[in-house]
Amino acid sequence: MTRVALDSNILIYAELEPDSEKGKRATELILQAARDGVIPAQVLGEYLRFVQRRVPAGFAGAIKQASLFRAVFLIPPTTDAVIEVASDLAQEHRVQLWDGVVCVASIDAGAKALLTEDMQDGRTIDGLRLINPFAAANADVIKSLMAD
Repeated sequence: MTRVALDSNILIYAELEPDSEKGKRATELILQAARDGVIPAQVLGEYLRFVQRRVPAGFAGAIKQASLFRAVFLIPPTTDAVIEVASDLAQEHRVQLWDGVVCVASIDAGAKALLTEDMQDGRTIDGLRLINPFAAANADVIKSLMAD
């Protein structure tokens, strides 16, 4: 399997909309990527903050879920070096700083693809391919990434 990183929207759909099409797809991706996947620390923070803000009653459960993610996924930290490189990447590639942090941490952890709904689908940033996992056109690509 190619090492794949997950963005916060995947975790959020699985947690808050488990019965929706996106929620089911997100849960499937989490289970598939768990073998060798990456969830940057920045992503865990975004996930927890989103749940805390939108569904305060679910925050304790989200904290427990984040603990499970930490036990199963590689969680690269947001260090000062990551911030420095992400700042350059954000300027060079015209992406939001925190998206740059997610990309740099994913790259540092050896990910070749980042599954994200929020960034430009199909774009490659410093060798990291951005893929919208909810776009039907990407199903075969993701299947091949997960099968390697």
